[in-house]
Amino acid sequence: MLKQIEILKIELLSNGMKISPSAKEALTERGKRPITLAEYATTSGIPLKLKNDIWVNAPFLEDFCKKSNIVLDFNGDTYFVIWENKKYIAEPTPVPAYFDKKNKRGVPYINLGVTHTDRVRISPIEGCYFACKFCDLNLLPYKKKRISDLIEVIEVAVNDEILPAKHGIISGGTPRPEDRNYFTKVMKEIPKAVDIPMDAFVPPWANLDYIEKIYSFGLNEISINIEIWNEKIAKSIMPQKAVIGRDRYLKFIEKAVDTFGKEKVRSIILVGLEPMKDLFEGVENLAKIGCSPVLSPFRPSPKTPLAKWPSPTVKQLVDAYEGSKKIVKKYNIKLGPHCIPDHHNTLTFPDKSNYYYYF
Repeated sequence: MLKQIEILKIELLSNGMKISPSAKEALTERGKRPITLAEYATTSGIPLKLKNDIWVNAPFLEDFCKKSNIVLDFNGDTYFVIWENKKYIAEPTPVPAYFDKKNKRGVPYINLGVTHTDRVRISPIEGCYFACKFCDLNLLPYKKKRISDLIEVIEVAVNDEILPAKHGIISGGTPRPEDRNYFTKVMKEIPKAVDIPMDAFVPPWANLDYIEKIYSFGLNEISINIEIWNEKIAKSIMPQKAVIGRDRYLKFIEKAVDTFGKEKVRSIILVGLEPMKDLFEGVENLAKIGCSPVLSPFRPSPKTPLAKWPSPTVKQLVDAYEGSKKIVKKYNIKLGPHCIPDHHNTLTFPDKSNYYYYF
């Protein structure tokens, strides 16, 4: 059974929160800093650390948050979340000091990478070759970024005086077919150029030998994200990914597990866009080949075709978590990711095992 503090996280993921004037003033240092960089739907809120190492990215900007009965407040010394007439101490994660800085070529660092909690995410591709209806990346002009700039932003993030990055991930939009060699080069050059562990989101566009190739680059972990299991719904919401097909995804993931190791491969499944039975089928198919499923609650993003789609209810999120936890246990697998602060936008809770940790 979920603890009250865990239910609070789920309430925040589902319904968001409001921010009191005193909390807003403190978070922004009276208007000097943004509350959030909001560069992606699932990171559009404020990362909060609650009791028992519970992390949550709490949305506050979206329309659905206006009806929330949860408030982030500040008493001049301590931040706390008010929910059902009770106060829960919360530690907000600020935006990094480099939020308004640029490199020597005048490129804003946040156009290259952004730190949330303890992880910096770099985006080699601006825009996206795919056009998934839940994502706004494809609305941006498509372009590649200099690898030297990407390396620089990681170094800046690692040395940030407010929010130093402890690890990183190569993410961003999916490259066009003609840019796949460039993306492979990014995965090859960056891990050897920086002093922190680097993960990568990897689409299954190549043959299975590709897995051994990228393994040799020294990547820490990889994520091969199925996102929607139901094939009919996948064709409607993410047509380019659906063309690849889930069978190819599973073969690619299975090879990755054989190569990287059982606890080094994960796959995101979105919660709230398909029936629960389909989600559970996806979780089971991933777990039985040794992949850690990552439950990512859908968060509607403005300007996307699913902007008006409702965020999943508390019951949906509880059912998804509890049902998935039972499934993965059968295969001696845990819900990902490993990093405890990275739980902020996923249905994951630390359990005092060695599987979950701080970098």
